[in-house]
Amino acid sequence: MKKILVLAFLASLTVSPLWADELVAKTNEELPVDQSDEFGPNQKWIERVEGTLGVPSSSDATSALNLGFGGGLAFGYRLDRHLSASIASGYYQYSLQNLPSGNTGGYFSYVPLEAVFNYNFGEGSFRPYVSFGFGAAFNTYSLTSSVQGNALQANVYETSFLLSPAIGFLQIVSPKAAIFVEARMDMDFRANGGSVGLADGTPSVFIPIQAGLTFFVI
Repeated sequence: MKKILVLAFLASLTVSPLWADELVAKTNEELPVDQSDEFGPNQKWIERVEGTLGVPSSSDATSALNLGFGGGLAFGYRLDRHLSASIASGYYQYSLQNLPSGNTGGYFSYVPLEAVFNYNFGEGSFRPYVSFGFGAAFNTYSLTSSVQGNALQANVYETSFLLSPAIGFLQIVSPKAAIFVEARMDMDFRANGGSVGLADGTPSVFIPIQAGLTFFVI
């Protein structure tokens, strides 16, 4: 009888680890798999740099300005894996189509300073997104003339309200970097502009088409 009990005890010691391993394996199979964040778990701060082709879009801008060029920077924080908030700025300049008599050059430019909220969709490496920015535009109306061989530049400065909705997509290339393409609508509620051929008191609309790099850092 004692031999039987000893054999049963030894058998139970052998079977128990196997049963426990099978239970753990089965439990792990039943647990939902958590989709890891493609950006990496600790990359909360965002740095973004971009180049821009600016397209005048409202009637006052298309009649007075040529295509423009510029670039921008943004620094932000990821509030969660899809939503981020940033401070963004840049510089965008548009040359004049028709120079006023007596002038040899001229342009309109603006420097935005905005708070931008961005929401991206999806869980993979390719993510469409929408964003909305609001803040101020620091406008410059500039004309250049020549007097006795000397170039004279006359500038008028103005600060106006700016709204900037946008759509785009980003392609994650590593846990700390992504490339992006974006089309934005800048609505500049300026008041001046007659000196460079822009109608006074008319909000001007520009479509900056942008591409660049976004970096995700700790």
